[in-house]
Amino acid sequence: MKIGYFCYRLSGTGPRTRAADIINGVANRSECDVVVLTNEPAVVTADAEVTEIDIRNPIDTFLKARGAFSDVDIVHVPINIYQVLFVRLAYLGPLVAGVGPGIQNSLFHRVLGRFLGISVKIQKQEDERQWEQLGYTTASVTATIDRSQFYQYEPERIDQLRSERGIDSEQTVVLYVGELTEGQGAAVIDEMARMTRDDDSIQYIVAGAGPLEERFRDRSDLIFEGFVDNKSMPRLYNIADVTAATRKYDVTSNVGLESIACGTPVITTASGKIEKIFKNRGTYVWADRDPQAVLETVDELMSDPEYYQSQVNRGFQTMEEMDLTLDSAIETHLDVYRRLGARDRSTGQPR
Repeated sequence: MKIGYFCYRLSGTGPRTRAADIINGVANRSECDVVVLTNEPAVVTADAEVTEIDIRNPIDTFLKARGAFSDVDIVHVPINIYQVLFVRLAYLGPLVAGVGPGIQNSLFHRVLGRFLGISVKIQKQEDERQWEQLGYTTASVTATIDRSQFYQYEPERIDQLRSERGIDSEQTVVLYVGELTEGQGAAVIDEMARMTRDDDSIQYIVAGAGPLEERFRDRSDLIFEGFVDNKSMPRLYNIADVTAATRKYDVTSNVGLESIACGTPVITTASGKIEKIFKNRGTYVWADRDPQAVLETVDELMSDPEYYQSQVNRGFQTMEEMDLTLDSAIETHLDVYRRLGARDRSTGQPR
């Protein structure tokens, strides 16, 4: 079977990371031939046929898409309904869209997807009913956590990584990962660091980029990493004692799942669907979205070793019970491809 992928951007975090993981995973772990059209060919590290595109040159991109997808069995567009629209101009066969999150979820975009003839929508588990109500065939993928990369390091390695950054072994390290915006919670972390700047027992690491970036540059009360590629994140999760996800709203939170896979408990301030999925499991510790409240929650965790270890264990248990792994996600995608591959490209009916 030959699978085509159209994903303009593949670097970063969130849906782009999921898309890159799926593309590389399908190419590496299955017998499928893989064709990829992207503006970031270096991100595709697997054995695949990669064509670089630039959607600022739509005619050239259209011609490349028509040529590259002329003999594929299925095309998968992981991100953005308007990329689905573009692909539909060049390709008329079975079409998969989404990679958990990735495709806009409004009623307008769901209706547009039906008009474009999306064959299967890959989605987050909790969005299933919304898409199916419009007649979509769906498959659910909550996360794509690569447990071969995101795992708990040995204490000696953690001590070495801390020492390289000048972090004392007795300090509590609070990690923030994400866009440096108000909604993602960067301002909360900024205030927390200012409130504790005279407290040598706590150290902050901030990994991200965005509009509030200047607040974090050249400061003595935190370590600012800037943008960090997802593949380098396991080191930071392992260095940290706690990951603070100070967001207003969240769904499944790759940051949270990556952190707990590395044995680092997560304090979240988010409301929304993340509560329905994880709150009853005790996967994360919830705090009010206030700098003082988050600091108090950090202190509660760090001052009670049994409580802390119970959160580590709950995180590992969640990963196992919900099978939140890249392997599981790849198998879900391959199952979708196999089912679609058994249908005739022109009629959509079983062969």
